[in-house]
Amino acid sequence: MSTKTMVRRTRSGNFEYRGNTRFPAGVYTIHPPSACDRVIGDRPIHLKRSNAYEGKEVGRIRDKSGTRKYLIPSKEPTIYPKIMTRKEYEALRERSRVITSEERQAAAEAAEKERERLMKESLARKEAIRMMDIKKSREKDPRTREIEEEARRRTMHVLERAYNMRLEQEEEIQKCNRLILETKCRAIRDAQIAEKKLIEKELLEEEKRLDEMMEDERRWAIKEESRKEQEETAKRLQFAKILKEQIVENEEQRILEFERKQEESRLINLNNIAWQQDEIEKLRDKEAENAKVRQELAEGNEQLKHFKAMEQEENRIIDLRIQNYHRLKEEREAKKAEEQKLEKLKREREKARVAMRTVQAYEFQAQIDEINAARVQEEVEREWRQKEKEEALKKLEAQRILQKEREEQINNKQIMQAIEIERNRREFEKIVRVQRAAFCREKKELEQKQQQALIHRSEILKQVNKKERERIVERQKVFEEGLAIRAEAATRKKKLQDAMERKCQEMRENKVPDIYINEVKRMIENIQ
Repeated sequence: MSTKTMVRRTRSGNFEYRGNTRFPAGVYTIHPPSACDRVIGDRPIHLKRSNAYEGKEVGRIRDKSGTRKYLIPSKEPTIYPKIMTRKEYEALRERSRVITSEERQAAAEAAEKERERLMKESLARKEAIRMMDIKKSREKDPRTREIEEEARRRTMHVLERAYNMRLEQEEEIQKCNRLILETKCRAIRDAQIAEKKLIEKELLEEEKRLDEMMEDERRWAIKEESRKEQEETAKRLQFAKILKEQIVENEEQRILEFERKQEESRLINLNNIAWQQDEIEKLRDKEAENAKVRQELAEGNEQLKHFKAMEQEENRIIDLRIQNYHRLKEEREAKKAEEQKLEKLKREREKARVAMRTVQAYEFQAQIDEINAARVQEEVEREWRQKEKEEALKKLEAQRILQKEREEQINNKQIMQAIEIERNRREFEKIVRVQRAAFCREKKELEQKQQQALIHRSEILKQVNKKERERIVERQKVFEEGLAIRAEAATRKKKLQDAMERKCQEMRENKVPDIYINEVKRMIENIQ
């Protein structure tokens, strides 16, 4: 009798299990692996380490960067138990099982049989559906049958077109098409040549007609030219007559113009004489006016001389006044310069006194600065000597520490060499064990290979027999296929002949001359 399982969550967040479960009855807490304290065989069920060095042997070594740690390999295996559920255990067990070749082959055969079974079921379903469709089609009304008939006709038309297009891809049909195309080109070329000859004939006739027209035009032009020459002669005579009349008329006009100009010259001379007399009168009046002006200018010059003498006297008086002003100004400036000179001497004496005091103060300050500089120099030298002493002590201390560290390094090196020797010994022993195991494994593998070779030989013999039987079947199939190919070739030849005959008929319908059609037929017979 199975016990009912009960799980209850407590207030503290733990789980309480009761009944027949994979865990014994009790209260289990939810906690991380780091807080678990359960053990199995004196080992915790979880690997708990706070760092990588916990629970391992650690060594120390000193190098240029300082002291560093290194792990020493442990001889004990670091294997910890694990708690897993039954489902996880079964899954792990299933994955770890090794599948043999017989099991793999059996699985493949089972899959092939299943595939064949599904294929047969699918074909049976398709056949049943097809029979149902046929049965339904028989029960349809006439209108539906007409639609289906129309669809069937269209389908047949499409199939026929596809058949013709595929037939066009045959080599013989392509050659026939090329011959027909060449024949068409030749027919077109002959027609073009005939048309060209006709055009040339028409061009010759047209040129002849144009020559006749040009000759008629030339004759008419000659007649027209003679008529124009006669008209030009008459025009020239008429022009000469008119020109002669114009010359006579121009001569008369010239005589009249000469007489008119002589009369005008006489009148102009009379006018010039009168104008000269007027000019003489004007010159006389102008001379009288000039004499009067010269007299007035002489009087004005006398007045200017008097005014100039008065101006010179005034200038002399002004010069005397200016000289007196300059003399007084020089006296004032000399007096002022004397006063400035006395003031300057007084300022220079005061400056000399102040400069003397300043020089004395500078000399006193320089003495004080020299004393201070000597004191500072002494202090600096004292500090330098103290620093040199401290540096010497530090150097001695550093040398002592360096010597001590060198000794420690030598000791560490000796320890590392001892550890390396021990590690090499362990590795050698491990390699010997591995080689022994490998030798045993290779021996077993060799025995297995020999056994497999025998099995393989028997399988090869079976395959050879099977291939021989298949070869016999293939030969029989080839013979049957040869008969089918010959029948197919005859059918193909008949179809090609029909297609070529149809193309010749199309040429007749296109009104191609019979001579070209007969030539194409002869070429087609040569192709076949």
